[in-house]
Amino acid sequence: MASDDDNSMNFIRSRSPSSSYSYKPLGADDTDSHDERQPFSNMTLDSEDVYQKPGWGRKQFLVLFVCSLLFMAVGVGIGFGVGRNHSNQEIPTASGAEKETATSPPSGSHAVDTILRNINKENIKANLRNYTSRPRMSGTSGGYELVQILYNSWKSFGIDEVKVAPYDVLMSYPNRTNPNRLQLLTSSGDLVFQSALFEPALDSLSNNSEIIPPFNAFAAAGISEGDLVYVNYGRIEDFRYLTLNKSIDLKGKTLIARYGKIFRGDKVKNAQRYNASGIIMYTDPSDFNRGNTTYPNSWWMPPSGLQRGTVGSDGDYLTPLYPATDYAYRMDESEVLQLKIPAQPISYGDAQHFLSEMAGEEAPPDWRGDLPITYKLGPGFSNSSLRIRLEVNNFEEKRTVENVIGYIKGKTEPDRYILMGNHHDAWVFGAIDPLSGTAVLSELVRVFGDMLKSGTRPDRTIVFCAWGAEEHGLIGSTEWVEEYMKVLYERAVAYLNVDYAVDYNYVLYAGTSPLLQDSLYEATKLVPNPDSSSSAKTLYDAWKARDSSDGAEPSVYYSLGSGSDMATFYQRAGVPSIDMWFTYDENKWDILSYPVYHSAYETVYLYENFIDPDYTYTATMAQLWGVLAWNIANEDILKYDVRRYATAITTFIGSLKKTFGEKWAKQNVNIGALESAAQNLTAEAATFYNKVHHMRSSSSAASVLQNRMINDRLTQFERAFIDCEGLPGRPMYKHVMFAPSMYDSYSDNSFPGIVDTMNEIEHQHAVEKWAVLKQQVSIATFTIQSAANTLKDIGL
Repeated sequence: MASDDDNSMNFIRSRSPSSSYSYKPLGADDTDSHDERQPFSNMTLDSEDVYQKPGWGRKQFLVLFVCSLLFMAVGVGIGFGVGRNHSNQEIPTASGAEKETATSPPSGSHAVDTILRNINKENIKANLRNYTSRPRMSGTSGGYELVQILYNSWKSFGIDEVKVAPYDVLMSYPNRTNPNRLQLLTSSGDLVFQSALFEPALDSLSNNSEIIPPFNAFAAAGISEGDLVYVNYGRIEDFRYLTLNKSIDLKGKTLIARYGKIFRGDKVKNAQRYNASGIIMYTDPSDFNRGNTTYPNSWWMPPSGLQRGTVGSDGDYLTPLYPATDYAYRMDESEVLQLKIPAQPISYGDAQHFLSEMAGEEAPPDWRGDLPITYKLGPGFSNSSLRIRLEVNNFEEKRTVENVIGYIKGKTEPDRYILMGNHHDAWVFGAIDPLSGTAVLSELVRVFGDMLKSGTRPDRTIVFCAWGAEEHGLIGSTEWVEEYMKVLYERAVAYLNVDYAVDYNYVLYAGTSPLLQDSLYEATKLVPNPDSSSSAKTLYDAWKARDSSDGAEPSVYYSLGSGSDMATFYQRAGVPSIDMWFTYDENKWDILSYPVYHSAYETVYLYENFIDPDYTYTATMAQLWGVLAWNIANEDILKYDVRRYATAITTFIGSLKKTFGEKWAKQNVNIGALESAAQNLTAEAATFYNKVHHMRSSSSAASVLQNRMINDRLTQFERAFIDCEGLPGRPMYKHVMFAPSMYDSYSDNSFPGIVDTMNEIEHQHAVEKWAVLKQQVSIATFTIQSAANTLKDIGL
């Protein structure tokens, strides 16, 4: 790994006191402009910086003041006499430092048309080919190079400001000189079979010496030896089945699980919870290969492919809940690294060698994959002389991860932010995840930069965010949100996430806060349908035709989970968020993700031959993302509909009552108060909606202050569901309505504090948790009623 440690790049990293910095090419003048180095929290968004020059006294200022009055009088007279109704207007920048000339103030529809018309597929293709030319893992030379590429190109596009936000964090890497391995050995120690140390190259692109060997980030280094047990997907219910129904003791065993259903890190936690000594994870063809051919002849995972991925938690381990700045207090690694057992991914081609030798009962039908073997539970092997040996040599190291942040400052509300985010780091080439999204984001920076040059500036500030180290556990975005939490909590309007743009060219898939659902629908109605063979004219119509649960609206999900960078914005800062991408037909292919996920075979060749050959859907994502951001940045009154939130909450409470009502009644759980709070919220939401609807439709325009008051209540409504104390045992998750499940970080629970506590009561016989359950119901009741109060004019 020595070659990856070296930051010998052709630029200098120059930090500012805020820990943000700008890149300077070697040989550049050392004096950067003040504006380029301003930290986000200190940006002058609505007034010009004023510098007092030395040597000026009262007399000089008096002379200057009188002269200024004379010039102003002359200017006003000229302007009133000849230019009062002139259509050419000067639009000042948000800082007032520069001015732009526009022929006329652009209308909303004109700006949207400009975005739709100017997205260029060839630019996106060029971006993707450039970005995927080498592996791009954060903390390596390829990762640092991509940050430089993004920074330089965004600067050249002419947006107001671009900077890099670095954080020194704990990262995890495989040992390149002593790679991880899984071995099948005889009792005398002779090697029968060993898993591949690297994925074999199947094309010229995947024949690259920079590709890291297979590993799971933050899996502990160590050795696990002995009997092998098959645990299906490694879910908590799978472990209960083996231990309770089959009386298999997992203590000291090495486990093998297929990837999917839940976050891989939760599989490791479950294994550790049941005292296993190690766990292996593989991609079963039932979940990742439904075709007759595999890559490079199709998009299906080949037998040699495997899924890398973190098994750690979100954010920097050493600075939990606080940003990893230069001045941060850092905990000792031994205090914070929770996973103590080794874990390792292998391919299904390799997994077959181990699974086919296993002893024990035959696995139940729904535990069987598509390998040509008889799936057995174990423990151990049919040949009792065989044993398993898992060796993991991962190491942790502090390295710098970097976010690229760009700004277009709003002309009327510069202190209100619409954030557009995507991560730039990949396990290997990342043609789908994430660089299809990064290629789109850079094209949008170009388009918005061109609009800015022509005088088209949004009302609110648009922030472009390219995050580092997402793959290692949302590290770049988490640290940045933690650093600017107070600012975002007061000023962020929306966070719009596109982790990757397209993993297949069929249908839009979106998770959203209930508040942003209508904004998303409105944007899709303005974007043309990318399928030219369809009679549907708009993306909305195509989406509705292909994915609608009730025929009335396209389907969205409210459970955003923690699978990408929207997690910290949504679940800790309470910023209304969206995550969206184009994907495959799930009715046609019942698979767990796109097949070559996180493998060395996720190349631009794959993308251009099997994912989106002509980049039509990729360009459509650019159009949708751009239109959505522009609309939210320019609406006089935000299109957020609080009634959707109230409806969702009422539905969730009904589900809780149906599932747990009888048990709660016996324990005197106050579900009546919870229902009453939901009814109050529903009533207040309807009243507030009617008031806003009347303001929108009224012939007399509302004042800027009135609009601002309404918009502030709409954006702060999401924050009303944030509990500063966090969930029981998980203080980093603070959203009372939506948070990752304790047993699957990829998916959310509705009322997570309640659902997770009931899970412990029912399945772990934790009767002492009834008091915690009653407290969580009380907190949910208080939170819902508080949200209702925020909608009232006074609220007290």
